[in-house]
Amino acid sequence: MKKIIVATAISMFAVSSLFGAGTQAGTDINNTATLSYSAGGVAQPDKTSNTDSFKVDKKVDMVLVTSDTNQTEVTPGQQDRITNYEFKNEGNENQYFKFTVANLANDKEADYNSDKDNDDVNNLEIKCDYTDGDGNSKTADWATDFTIQVKQDTNATCYVRADIKDAANGGDDQDIMNVELLATAVTDSSGNTAETESDHDTQDQVDVVLADGVSDDTLGSSNQGKGDTAKDGKEAARSGYRIVTPVLDVTKTSCVISDPVNGTTKPKRIPGAIIRYMFDVHNAGTGDVSDANITDTIDSNLLTDNTKSSAKKDENQTSCNSCISGSTNGISDDTTVDSTNNKVTIEHINVENGDKHTCVYIETEVN
Repeated sequence: MKKIIVATAISMFAVSSLFGAGTQAGTDINNTATLSYSAGGVAQPDKTSNTDSFKVDKKVDMVLVTSDTNQTEVTPGQQDRITNYEFKNEGNENQYFKFTVANLANDKEADYNSDKDNDDVNNLEIKCDYTDGDGNSKTADWATDFTIQVKQDTNATCYVRADIKDAANGGDDQDIMNVELLATAVTDSSGNTAETESDHDTQDQVDVVLADGVSDDTLGSSNQGKGDTAKDGKEAARSGYRIVTPVLDVTKTSCVISDPVNGTTKPKRIPGAIIRYMFDVHNAGTGDVSDANITDTIDSNLLTDNTKSSAKKDENQTSCNSCISGSTNGISDDTTVDSTNNKVTIEHINVENGDKHTCVYIETEVN
């Protein structure tokens, strides 16, 4: 007697909602096999196996990257400057995450280049726009940290804002201030850190597996961030700020143009002589400057009310001569003469970055 036996397994989902991140945690999967066979060429009644059941375990996975491609350019004393981040809950269940932000230590780098941190920013805060576990669009508004539940397989957009040190407190040109936004998987709103189930598989319970950093993310970055470690339930993204500002200094020199005895031939600084003061305004920084002003308090032995001429001359030069030569064109529109207080002010001085000089002068008479 010949027997022909065919076994067929039937898999049944108690819940069948599928996401890009995989079958939802806690889904019951029930498998039953059916045995079909014949004896002596005659089909026999099917035999059905017992039902094998297990629950889909919880995969905790997320991606956090910075949207910035370079340090955000700032100037000393600016407030509420923003860096940008994208987050995704790639796990197979709605998940709570705690978001925190911190200054990085010196020499630490952002994710996108090798510019090393050498200073800190102040008043770091975070904000996130996200979809909660019920599918509602939510905003976690500015705070030093917060815990939110992010819906399975959805993205969040996050921001970090900071205040920049002013120049008096160390906000120097080309300072690099890198910061780290950190998302930590937690069990609930109280912030208890999620952990991988360390024991063997429990078939009828939902075990937890931390899977962050195991494979490439879906947010456009093929590499882990510089603060990331695989399978620790944490994702970090590092961005930062670069101070770009003018760095000015001014040098004042003088020369004698003429005197009432010698005229312009080897003149001396005698009463009645015309003295030309020259101001070399130098920009050693990486930011341009516009609308700088020079106010010069003239010595009482000089005749402020007899100021002969003044002007901005030779803007954005590689250097200034020790004393500007040549003819002058009287008082410029940018000049204010205050004879009562012996002051001369020249406004709207512009100097480009990159070791450029703008040369400014005034002429007055020795009393």
